[in-house]
Amino acid sequence: MPPTDRLAELLQRAITAVGERKVADTLEKLGAASASHNVELTIVANSGMHSIPEEFIHGEKYIASEGNLDLSSLETIERSYTVVLGSLADKLRKRTWTKIYLIPTGPVTLSLQIKLLVYHVTRLSTVDLHYSHGQHFELDLNYRSYLASEGEV
Repeated sequence: MPPTDRLAELLQRAITAVGERKVADTLEKLGAASASHNVELTIVANSGMHSIPEEFIHGEKYIASEGNLDLSSLETIERSYTVVLGSLADKLRKRTWTKIYLIPTGPVTLSLQIKLLVYHVTRLSTVDLHYSHGQHFELDLNYRSYLASEGEV
């Protein structure tokens, strides 16, 4: 069914303002959001070294990297991270996620970059899996609660 004249005009104005790719990505997100209201993603920063109990995999599982990354120089680290983060950014833009979990395995700096990327793309803070003394914990910190009370002692 063809779009109405008004819709066609709005689409054309949006494309002119921000570009066809941005408009298409936004429309895809909107369609995905209406298809499912509770879409969760679990990102495994680096797969291969540690086993992750299944109860900590929520929704769709995405493996950002696998095995050993070449961390022998700044250039190879940047190249490796750029590939991993670029693929993850594409994944994050494909739908509107309601909650994102991060399993920070592998290089610490890669997990930090993944966490930052998730926030920049989705505006969601990740729920982070923490392992200590044989136990796993899901850390779901509400940054807004303590940022709002900043300055209060």
